[in-house]
Amino acid sequence: MYGFEVDGGFKFYKFRDFDGTQSLADGHLHWFWETMRKAGQIPVIFYDGTVENFRDFQNLVLREDQHFFFGFKDQQPAGLFWLNGFTSKSCFVHLAIMPGFHGKGTLLMGRGVLRHLLSVTDVAGGYVFDCIKGLIPVTNPLACRMAERSGFTKVGILPQAAYLAADDKSMDAAIFCAVRNKAGAMPETENFKQGE
Repeated sequence: MYGFEVDGGFKFYKFRDFDGTQSLADGHLHWFWETMRKAGQIPVIFYDGTVENFRDFQNLVLREDQHFFFGFKDQQPAGLFWLNGFTSKSCFVHLAIMPGFHGKGTLLMGRGVLRHLLSVTDVAGGYVFDCIKGLIPVTNPLACRMAERSGFTKVGILPQAAYLAADDKSMDAAIFCAVRNKAGAMPETENFKQGE
């Protein structure tokens, strides 16, 4: 089972291991789904409308081009993230924080996940990622601020790049990037441990 821990005691586990075996049970998926649903987070997290019910969520998690990680603290769902859009040394990340962990927990998870992604190496010792990207609708300023405070840099606005199913229209989206230190040291996000 592939997993890692970030500051604050948040433990993340990859849903499907690299050999294809499931590391977590379908019950874990349902637990996270119900937590998000009861908090009204589904249309915010899955703003494009492709995930409207548990079956949609389960199908997304099981897709081979999506890599889901589920985070726990004190044996409770704390957050989740998934990776997709892979290219050489880069990918897109999508992060969602469960109710009860907003605020400081959001920053600890955001910074920790980013730090982990930019420091993970393959079996030969080479970094897996050099650039982590995120796309956030500009209509979600809280998520945009969280991305920047987690260590991402806003690099621009993509006109009408995010389809909001609830409004049935495309909106501008901010594109964020975090790049690993070219010298091979820990990413700059490591510095966030100090001072904030």
